[in-house]
Amino acid sequence: MIAAISMMQRRPDISVAQFRKHWLDPHGVLTAGLPGVRHYIQSHVVESPHNNALARKLDLMGFPELWFDSYDQRKVAYTSPRIAACNIDSEQFVGAVKRIVAEPKVVQAAPKGSVKVFILNIGEPVDAAWADAWQERALKLPGVTGYVRQTILEQAKAPDSRIPELVLPIAGIAEVSFEDEHALARNVGALVTADEADRLALYVVEDHVLV
Repeated sequence: MIAAISMMQRRPDISVAQFRKHWLDPHGVLTAGLPGVRHYIQSHVVESPHNNALARKLDLMGFPELWFDSYDQRKVAYTSPRIAACNIDSEQFVGAVKRIVAEPKVVQAAPKGSVKVFILNIGEPVDAAWADAWQERALKLPGVTGYVRQTILEQAKAPDSRIPELVLPIAGIAEVSFEDEHALARNVGALVTADEADRLALYVVEDHVLV
């Protein structure tokens, strides 16, 4: 399985509420119709006291994930007439975007009602050792209910998109879910320590599954 993951900033002339609404519909509906999509989820960043300084500085609004069976299926989708419509619509609400291609693995499926966080390891080069170490570290935390490991394969671009590229090298991604807000709050210090605060960005997200 191949995952196309984006990190999005909103256009400065629209509100957060407008961004979220437009992203879900019409944009989500358009994107869900891309050929070969096996799984499509929008992770909307929510207002949270747990967001650290680096996360606030980057000001990301969300993380869409599109899963395909293979690179070839992703190529079919990203050269289709449907992607042209998606690219045009993106200009209505997205200010800048960073894109990667990864290999996803659901290590532990989170039950409904879990609280999910995205952890971004900012930097170059891609750090496979971090992915191994972080998976082991996260699964030991009390209250963890889910974990998705993303093995980064490439820093990608969307063909023919006019959205400015966000210069943001990504060395690693982790998706961790907790049983509730209290469990997350108890583990914030373990998720991003003081020594890691300049390179790890933590985002609490609300998921919307469209496919």
